[in-house]
Amino acid sequence: MHHEDRFADLDRLSKWQLVNDDQDIRGWPVRSVTGEELGRVEDMLVDKDREEVIALRMEDGTLVAAEYLDIRGDHAIYDRPETPSPTAYTYTRVRRL
Repeated sequence: MHHEDRFADLDRLSKWQLVNDDQDIRGWPVRSVTGEELGRVEDMLVDKDREEVIALRMEDGTLVAAEYLDIRGDHAIYDRPETPSPTAYTYTRVRRL
């Protein structure tokens, strides 16, 4: 996983409310496409202008772009492709508290 400097000015999710509470993946494990556990989600980070979750902070402090995650029933798969992927990822919408 890579550290993303572009996420420096994001808000913590605690300042926002998820439109759909089922999208709260804090505490969930994140795995590689091969099944290796990469860590757990500590926080979800919100782009204030777009009002969307665009990154996750892992327990070890690593920041991960939400666009590279595939959410499964009780975990997320991290797949950062080297070339653009045809997969269309959706962002988690939030509302200001």
